[in-house]
Amino acid sequence: MSAEVTAPATPQVPLLRKIAFAAGQTGWSLAVFGFTELIYFFYLPPDNGQPLFKEFVFQGAVGRVFTIVGLLSAIGYIISAFMEPIVGSLSDRSTFKFGKRKTFMAFSVIPFAMLSAAIFFPLKDGLHTLNAVWLSVTVIAAFIIKCFYTTPYNALINEIAKEERERLHIVMMLSIAYALGIGIGQTINITMAAFADQYSYETIFQTSVLVYAVVAMILMAMPILFVEDNSGKNISKAELQYDRKHEGVFDNMREVWNDRNFRILVWVELIYWFPQKIFIVAVPYIVAALLQLDNVYTSVILYAVGICSLVMYPLVDKLVERYGKKRVMQSALLFLLLSFSFTATIGLYPMPTILFVVIYVIINAYPTAVLGILPMALAGDNAQHDFRKTGIAKNASYYALKTFMMKIGVAVTSLVFPSLLLLGKSPDNPLGIRMAAVLCVLSGLYAFWLMRKYKDV
Repeated sequence: MSAEVTAPATPQVPLLRKIAFAAGQTGWSLAVFGFTELIYFFYLPPDNGQPLFKEFVFQGAVGRVFTIVGLLSAIGYIISAFMEPIVGSLSDRSTFKFGKRKTFMAFSVIPFAMLSAAIFFPLKDGLHTLNAVWLSVTVIAAFIIKCFYTTPYNALINEIAKEERERLHIVMMLSIAYALGIGIGQTINITMAAFADQYSYETIFQTSVLVYAVVAMILMAMPILFVEDNSGKNISKAELQYDRKHEGVFDNMREVWNDRNFRILVWVELIYWFPQKIFIVAVPYIVAALLQLDNVYTSVILYAVGICSLVMYPLVDKLVERYGKKRVMQSALLFLLLSFSFTATIGLYPMPTILFVVIYVIINAYPTAVLGILPMALAGDNAQHDFRKTGIAKNASYYALKTFMMKIGVAVTSLVFPSLLLLGKSPDNPLGIRMAAVLCVLSGLYAFWLMRKYKDV
């Protein structure tokens, strides 16, 4: 049996260092927002009777079931899912003087930011095969490059904060930072409404994503410039080593997979990301088809949910302290069931539209708050628990496996959701949107059942 290794006590992380670190999260969430969320809006826009954008790629069914955007998103997520453990292992085992995490991040910042905008600049004006080729190349490249920033970035969480409670608070900051990135991205609906009389929707959209790319690049550089990596004094010698018996790229990942408790957690991660992803990408369709409101309400709803969830963070902190992370996670999954049960019935019974909106915001705030914090905190807890037992730091591999399972779940969503839209995404026929909500209820129920087997560490 391996002897327990206790990491030396460390002082509180300075606030400015936390802010610089969190800035990177805002940056990469803004960059990712384009090719994971806005891609549907631009290349497969909601049908509200007035086309927002030209048709650049074929929007109909491919093989009678899938769409080009759905297939590309799914392929991108699957490829990047397999890149996560590779990059995680390389980062865990690297000995770069600049830093085992920051070296990877530094090389990826510029191409990551550039690709996040390039996706929305098709080569031809209007429907053309070259646009589909361009979209394919840029989407897949963006998903791959992203891993070289986000995987080492996540590994820094455990290297910045050693104590469980401080790690939870840093994850809360990262959740706020992530929401801020999405919030910046959602201004695109407001911008389009403000300048609709002066420019075409395509011009407004493309200018916006260019600005987002520049902002994202600056923010992603912050942790590289101002946060210490393994060259800093805050990292112990034990954490700089790796198990030289496991030299293969996937050896560390197999060790992490053998952690049964963590394996349960990542299965839950895979399953609940179906409703999590649907919540973001389905809002424009819910607004247009179910609520029959102007598209600007997409931003209004998402901002409202984001703000309400942030207000709940102190409550989540208290609930975790009293009941533990597992039970709070389960409660959030139950709220997710309630949320999508309500979504599936929007418009089926008489109620003022504004009341539908208010209820939708309220019941989504709590699960958004909890699921934006606890899964990452739980991954960090398991990584630290393993380090205490083995003396070998596998931080990047733990976070990589978590992200791997998340991306598989999102890949399935990216494939299924556009296909469901083929059943109907208009006010006259919203069947596809309602069916997506029903599937989210079923997946959330299974995630809740599976979480019962997890044990807090």
